[in-house]
Amino acid sequence: MVRQVLAGLPRPHHPAIRIRPDPMITTLRHLLVDSWAGRAAAILIFLAFIGWGVGDVYSNMGTSSSNTIVTIGNRTITPDDLARALSAQLPAAAQQMGLSDPSHLPDGTKQQIARQVLHNLVIQNEVQLAGERAGMVVPDELIREEIFAIPAFHNAAGQFDRSMLNDRLARIGITEKRLIQMIREDIISRALLQGMGASVQAPVSLLNRLFAFDADQRVMDVLRVPFTSTAVSAAPTDEQLHRYYDNHPQDFRTTEYRHAKMVIMTADSVAKTIEVPDDVLHKLYDFQSRTYNMPETRTLQVLTFQDESKANAAATAWRNTNAWDAIQKAYPDAAAVALPHVRESDIPNPELAKAAFGAPANQISGPTKTAAGWVVFNITDVVAPHQTTFEQAKPELRDQVQKQEAPEALQARLKQFQDAIAGSTTLEKIPSNLGAVPAAGSLDSHGLMQDGTPAPIPGDAGLRQSIVQHIFSQKKDAQPVVVNGPDGSAFAVVVDEVHPGTRRPFADVRDQIVQAWTAEQQRHAADTRTTALFTEAKKSTLAKALDGQTEASSLRKDVTISRIHPDQSLPQNVLRAAFGLKVGTTGMYEGPDAFWIVNVTGQKPGAEADAASLQKELSAQYVQALQADIPAALDASLEKTVPVSHLNTNLFNQVVASTSPGNAGGAQ
Repeated sequence: MVRQVLAGLPRPHHPAIRIRPDPMITTLRHLLVDSWAGRAAAILIFLAFIGWGVGDVYSNMGTSSSNTIVTIGNRTITPDDLARALSAQLPAAAQQMGLSDPSHLPDGTKQQIARQVLHNLVIQNEVQLAGERAGMVVPDELIREEIFAIPAFHNAAGQFDRSMLNDRLARIGITEKRLIQMIREDIISRALLQGMGASVQAPVSLLNRLFAFDADQRVMDVLRVPFTSTAVSAAPTDEQLHRYYDNHPQDFRTTEYRHAKMVIMTADSVAKTIEVPDDVLHKLYDFQSRTYNMPETRTLQVLTFQDESKANAAATAWRNTNAWDAIQKAYPDAAAVALPHVRESDIPNPELAKAAFGAPANQISGPTKTAAGWVVFNITDVVAPHQTTFEQAKPELRDQVQKQEAPEALQARLKQFQDAIAGSTTLEKIPSNLGAVPAAGSLDSHGLMQDGTPAPIPGDAGLRQSIVQHIFSQKKDAQPVVVNGPDGSAFAVVVDEVHPGTRRPFADVRDQIVQAWTAEQQRHAADTRTTALFTEAKKSTLAKALDGQTEASSLRKDVTISRIHPDQSLPQNVLRAAFGLKVGTTGMYEGPDAFWIVNVTGQKPGAEADAASLQKELSAQYVQALQADIPAALDASLEKTVPVSHLNTNLFNQVVASTSPGNAGGAQ
């Protein structure tokens, strides 16, 4: 069906199509260029062009055929194309996995990401070929309008500036010809793909079942029997205490301490040894000039009305209350937005920008007529223009580059680190220029020193835990070996002293034994009592089983829970089990400090208050999933029309191995 639709696209009467620019795409472009996230990504791309790191590994690949990874029809995907797209994708993938640095991605994961990126590039090219077959031609005038609309190419007055365009393109290594090609292809893709999946709807029957699963309510009677609820009638005899002491020897030992020497190499420790030339820092400083040369910024609270009279009323009310939250609630139909620390050029509404940067602070201003409507606003903060000199920014810039280079430098130095460890049985001959940090001290199996404070082992919590575990699993005076830690780190340890824990004399720990014995007796008594009540409850109900019993006052009746509204006072295992019980049945469970009896007495449909919001959320998730399937179906159809005719697996693997954020090949 998709193939037929594409094949049946009418050819235009004129040799050009006309599509208006998409405001959402323009907004995204603004975000990618001017937001902190966009600047961070741009830095990674910039670092590939300033002369250090991998460099352009693809400039001497040989013939044009050997410099092609995939061929689709008359279109090709080059190593530069893949490297650029992969470099842009890796930071987001690392963030989703909770990694602070994309270089920490496992090789297998990086390969999977690269395959998906290549597949996406194939889809993009298939779409362009489909556009060609449909006779789609984009006029130069439309491309010009699109480029002129990109905020990154605007000056302070909000107008297109040729010098801004040239500067931006030079910084990221993209030619004007390449930019025009990208805009042209973007327009064709939107023309073909916009609206696909817009009519997808989630079946009502499915939404009802999903809603019922999440929102249906269980009604329960619940009893909690604490371990300490039953008193022990008699004090323990010495014979009972000695028996408990003998049966639990591990509870009454002194702590074992081990003295260890260690050498630890992490990305942070290596970063401090990386020398960064001043010319690199100057280039990076120039690239981030927007950050270090700040004009005046202001923080705005803005209400926008379509009706002038409502705007006047809101301005008067706001002046009387001077409360932002209250005025938003009083005028829910107004478009309310807060703009923290924005430049004048950042405000998309030019009339508002001019008025806001000419208004006094902490004073309700307006209404002011703008293209978007009547605006009333307040300036809550003004930050004067300020400039950070190169010398002032130098430490931060050096830190940026060092952190960027550290993961690769760490991996490059591992062989030297292994050789140094192999030649030093005492870990005292490790070259200082490797970035390996020495440490030594006595600690227990929890990583605590004798004064109870954590041992100051370098690295994050995961690395410290790995080092401590290795110290307590390694034999005394054993030959040190390099151990791979989390996030690419490495370490080696030598255990030179062991002070094993010894069994403490009975007389010294008698009070501790009495407490432990008493707690065990109380828990056993609570278990016995709860089991008896549970047995009775299974015969009828929990409420009847407690009739006339001392625990009746602790019964919680008609506790209502659902999966979206759990009762946080119940342990997780009790909550999970409650949803598995049928109405009229009873269960007994053990929590951290008590036993629990749960009797499910009823079931109710989800609350009406949850229906609208939850069903809307479920519908959006389902529709999004279906819409995500549509490009895959389209891709399968397009690939049948123009299948991939060439795939260079070896070149693909070379690109993946050589690509890291900031080390993409040169732009074409």
